[in-house]
Amino acid sequence: SVICSDKTGTLTQNKMTVVENHTKDDKLLAKAMCLCTDAEVDEDIGEAVGEPTEAALVNYAYKINLNKNELKKVAPRVGEAPFDSMRKMMTTVHKKMDGKLVQFTKGAPDEVLKCCNRYLKDGEVLPLTEEAKEEILSANKNMADRALRVLALGFKKLITEPQEATSEALEKELIFVGLVGMIDPV
Repeated sequence: SVICSDKTGTLTQNKMTVVENHTKDDKLLAKAMCLCTDAEVDEDIGEAVGEPTEAALVNYAYKINLNKNELKKVAPRVGEAPFDSMRKMMTTVHKKMDGKLVQFTKGAPDEVLKCCNRYLKDGEVLPLTEEAKEEILSANKNMADRALRVLALGFKKLITEPQEATSEALEKELIFVGLVGMIDPV
């Protein structure tokens, strides 16, 4: 007979925090999630500022000594397909110091997974089998069932800079890296 509801920031801190991940490469997941955001590190306060979900991803990397300000110097962004609520993803393209290009795509796990045809396991890139998909979807469900907001990440190495930074041109044939689960603490 009683219904209780919460608006984010009333009973919670309105400060999303990554509390769990599902990956075989923590460092790559944190670095890629951090670079594929528009949040920035404020050196004066030692944490990220920006949209709460994206700030949580930058802080996640910062906690394992991956400072976005330093990462941007090593791999500056040269292209992006901004987040869109219809496709539920964001993609960024970065040029590394050695001149090689890498693309990171983050977003809703089911949508990112649709763009992947391979996955990363123990440092090896393998074809994305139905069995691997089921394991990923199970991990996603497990996190979501515990009220975590879950984001997935895929990446790929590029040979040349994309002619057009559109979602259609970029978001395909990705390598699945992992999931992060975050929560807005009470």
